[in-house]
Amino acid sequence: MIYSSIYELHKKFNISVHRTTELLGINESAYYNWVRNGRVIENNSIKLMHAIIKEYAKSHGIYGAGKIAAILKRKHFSASQSTVSRYMYLMGIRSIVFKHFKPRRSHFKNDDYKDIINLIKGLKIDHLNQVWTTDISYIKTAEEGNLYFISFIDQFSKKVVAWDLKYSQTTKDILDVLQVAIKNNKPSPGLIIHSDKGSQMRSFEYKIFLSKYKFVRSYTSINHSCDENACQESFHSILKRERLYLHKLKNYKTAYREIYDYIENFYNPKRIHTKIGNLSPIDFKKSLNKS
Repeated sequence: MIYSSIYELHKKFNISVHRTTELLGINESAYYNWVRNGRVIENNSIKLMHAIIKEYAKSHGIYGAGKIAAILKRKHFSASQSTVSRYMYLMGIRSIVFKHFKPRRSHFKNDDYKDIINLIKGLKIDHLNQVWTTDISYIKTAEEGNLYFISFIDQFSKKVVAWDLKYSQTTKDILDVLQVAIKNNKPSPGLIIHSDKGSQMRSFEYKIFLSKYKFVRSYTSINHSCDENACQESFHSILKRERLYLHKLKNYKTAYREIYDYIENFYNPKRIHTKIGNLSPIDFKKSLNKS
């Protein structure tokens, strides 16, 4: 801005403001009005832009205007979502967006119908270890083909309570991950574990395992709508578009490294969620201990 240039010339080299504005054909009174008021506004805008860029970079380009505005509000910046959105547009930055996967269909026998009951639809989830959801997702690698990502999420805290990357997707693979979640979180009997209707989740081995701990099975219903395991499926989609699609996954080692870094160093400890007060899952759990 021309006013900024005049200000810097006068400040550094003591060049006459009157002479400079006269030569440039600028109203001197307008310049001094900018010095009194506009310069402060401009400086605040620059500070806000720096803060936006900082939070955007910390999220690796993942956060959009809503999440950045929420973080800045906690840091006492007076910036609405629309203001942050406008500045992001001016700076040419935006949240990373990719296409969604089409949901896969489940195939099962008529004998399984009696077990297909959705216990969490409409359920008020108000404490930890009340409902865990789980799912399996394909992870493509260049050298080793498809790998299988398995995760369990606590639906109250949104924390990924256990996960692993496997070469297969057997019932045993799923139960191995579930065993880790149980060991680390020690849920009480009555925990509901909700999943899709995959054959692994309907297997005799899976049912016996859950019965041993007195956990309750829940499934997406026969003709389920897309929201019946939406949080779990959304997490897998987020993992892919916010991290995995941004890197060339050569093999198991590189895929595991990216997943580990995303979940353990970003998603659980740092990534904020609107449904838990714009806190990360770990910060939300800490807030429960304080209350």
